[in-house]
Amino acid sequence: MNWLDTSIRRGVRQRCASHEPPKALSLLSRESTDLLAAWVRKDNLTRGRDALLKDAGSSNIERAEELSDWLLREGWISRKEKLQGGSWQWESLTWRDLDSLKSLLGVGSRSTREDAKLQVMEQARTWLRDSGERIDINLRGAIELAVSQLGSDGALKIEVLATRLGLLESLATWHNEQMRGTRRDFALHAGDHTKSLGAGDWKWLERHFDLEDIGITKFIPVIWLAGDATLVWEQGVVDLLPVRCISIPLEDLLRATAIERSPDHWWLIENWTSFERQSQAIPPGTLLAWLPGRPSGDWLGTIRHLLSLAPVPLKVSADADPSGVDIACTVGQLWREKGLSWAPHRMGLAELGETTQNWALNPYDFSLIQRLLLKADLPVELKELCQAMLAKGRKAEQEGWL
Repeated sequence: MNWLDTSIRRGVRQRCASHEPPKALSLLSRESTDLLAAWVRKDNLTRGRDALLKDAGSSNIERAEELSDWLLREGWISRKEKLQGGSWQWESLTWRDLDSLKSLLGVGSRSTREDAKLQVMEQARTWLRDSGERIDINLRGAIELAVSQLGSDGALKIEVLATRLGLLESLATWHNEQMRGTRRDFALHAGDHTKSLGAGDWKWLERHFDLEDIGITKFIPVIWLAGDATLVWEQGVVDLLPVRCISIPLEDLLRATAIERSPDHWWLIENWTSFERQSQAIPPGTLLAWLPGRPSGDWLGTIRHLLSLAPVPLKVSADADPSGVDIACTVGQLWREKGLSWAPHRMGLAELGETTQNWALNPYDFSLIQRLLLKADLPVELKELCQAMLAKGRKAEQEGWL
């Protein structure tokens, strides 16, 4: 983060972000939005910390501190800070564009609120229009319907409208990047923390979208495993060999202390159908895991722990498409960090050339390929696959051959 710091006197400074105040509000929780609206209702350009914390109430001190930090990062305020005990403590804040902030929050007259709603809706329609084919056609239809419904709800508060339109953009990027995870993961993707979305926001999303189909689950996250290994905990063991495959919660896997009968390699498979097929007859020495699309940070962290218990090379099989290449590189990085080798497996030129699938690349695919080709550590096989996809203008899913 780049800051502009102005010294007032020794041990006292005025700090603000180096960029101008934004034109739109980033996603905030309902509680933080309500608190911000209360703060801006008074016209004072500068407000002291004590007065702001009093507005927040004793039960919301932590939220008020987080909101002050958020306003500073976003560029809405400059902050007077004093060096105390080796750390900087803020004493007051000054609004950099109070009128615009009040307008976006809908604080003001009825006409001001209506104008703010119209502005936010126009921004949403512009985003939809500019997104074009970057949004999956089926998801796009649901998003357009949701935008239309929001625009026709005259009773909706401006802050709720802005929040939900922001959720639609977050949902589109989540889907485009083939991310998967819990509702907490999506909330972190859409906002500043895992509680960015309130119960009302989740109910609204559920009315308009099949969240499970988009890769947002409310159930406990697990990793599906199979193969030639025994996982050890202080309280007991789980032998994978007698079963075809098994799912184990991430939180339990993080407590595993060893992997006995250690495999000679890992094999991660992205497509569920392909994972099921390969789990029927796993080669000796293989520890197989299902790679759920673009994995969550928690999933990657758990695999990193298991890798520390079984530090052996990796084979990764993903779709022969730009996202598949990106996903393979993401998990491969875990092995590279350990100084271990990793390689793509059955996701190369041969598979793309021999499949009868003919899925056309979309604008997002072309953009992702260009970014992937700039990676200095992109394996040769995946570089050749990216170049072939560009030349042919198509991609394929691995269930067609694996």
